[in-house]
Amino acid sequence: MPIQSVAGGHRLLAMTVHNIGFLLDRLGQDCHPLQFVRELTKNSIEAIERSGSDGVIVWDYEPVAFELNGVRRLCIVDTGDGMTGEEMVKFINQLSSSVSKQSLQGNYGVGAKIAATTRNPAGVSYFSWKDGQGSMILLHRDDLTGQYGLKQWERADHSWMHYLPIEDELKPLAIKDHGTMVVLHGQSDTDNTLLAPTGAAAPRRWITRYLNTRYFQIPSNVQISCREGNLLVGGAADDPGTRRTVLGQAEYLKRYGETNGTVMLSGATTHWWIIRDRDEDQTDPIEKYAGHLESTGHVAALYQNELYEMTTGRGGMSRLQQFGITFGYQRVVIYIEPSANPLLTTNTARTSLLIGNEPLPWIEWAAEFRQKLPIELKNFVESRAPEATSTDFIKSIRDRLKGIIELYKVSRYRPASGGPLKIDIDMMVRGGKPAVTGLTRQTDGTSVVKEQRTPGGKDGNLY
Repeated sequence: MPIQSVAGGHRLLAMTVHNIGFLLDRLGQDCHPLQFVRELTKNSIEAIERSGSDGVIVWDYEPVAFELNGVRRLCIVDTGDGMTGEEMVKFINQLSSSVSKQSLQGNYGVGAKIAATTRNPAGVSYFSWKDGQGSMILLHRDDLTGQYGLKQWERADHSWMHYLPIEDELKPLAIKDHGTMVVLHGQSDTDNTLLAPTGAAAPRRWITRYLNTRYFQIPSNVQISCREGNLLVGGAADDPGTRRTVLGQAEYLKRYGETNGTVMLSGATTHWWIIRDRDEDQTDPIEKYAGHLESTGHVAALYQNELYEMTTGRGGMSRLQQFGITFGYQRVVIYIEPSANPLLTTNTARTSLLIGNEPLPWIEWAAEFRQKLPIELKNFVESRAPEATSTDFIKSIRDRLKGIIELYKVSRYRPASGGPLKIDIDMMVRGGKPAVTGLTRQTDGTSVVKEQRTPGGKDGNLY
């Protein structure tokens, strides 16, 4: 019997997720190892902005577990607007749920609930105070089912509660009337989550370093400080180290940028700085701040006050050379700020920017910047050229050729003993300038080309 439908009688059966635990683990694999620091810090900044007043954010060890049983757990404390128990259940136990509006350009779900929770299956505890009342929840992974969710506590009447009321004795010193503390438990209840993830720069100050190079500028109404010292590398408990204020790259560039400016490009604005050679105390700023932020020359993309795709070291040198900074690149910083674009967004790991799901046009921007190279940068590069050694020059050319060297590899020819073309393997002219005297060519019936041995240039001048 044919099935008949009523005209206009359509509705949607919403798609559901069968295994949310698998989905979270898969999304967690796409997160950068340090992304949870960014996500939790961003949440705290937004909480302070919602409070309408100045606030502080502190990355430190959680004191209660540390003092009672020596467990070292990393925590973040903020003096934002705080959350009630019901609000924590609503906002934290729902994927892609956010206090702020969801969008592709904003928090589209890959936040602390994914970046932090998947790295801390033993649990992420939230302690929050609002309207004079404190509450806590524990978001963790069930080892038996592989599912993530809130721990539930059974009441005397055998009903279940998703959050617990807490006393002010657990309130961090920074929090007065409202605020939140998030504690990371790691892989087990005894895990040391203060330790830097594998590959993190500056292990003794890895959080400070990451946030300074992640944020261009910290909001004026927010003060961020981070624990530093031997405690972060497994040092003795009686040596807790100190806390250092996070300033962001802008503060460093503002203070030590001898010259700076902007250049308008197609679809972007370029901000550039030249770092001075000496501070007021005659120290080199590059050496002075090397462990706390990115003090030497580099290139990055600037978007919504955060830095993406930062290239440093040899990679940064190569990219700066593409922008026309062939000499003195150790002291030049370039940030590209893409123009407002509805197609501009970040990748899942929040490490790169995309325009219409395509990478940023770095090559095109670099070429345009070279054509518009400011006179200050041009004079600076020329002034640093005499300081470069022959070795520096050779290394510079090699690095610049890396991006196009594949174009010069001839793939149509393959060596074969019976091939129609032969070469003289005893030829001694290599590198440098070719010989210009005494050159003869002889061709016999077998198409063997021979050249007289000539001195040629110095071997290894370039390659």
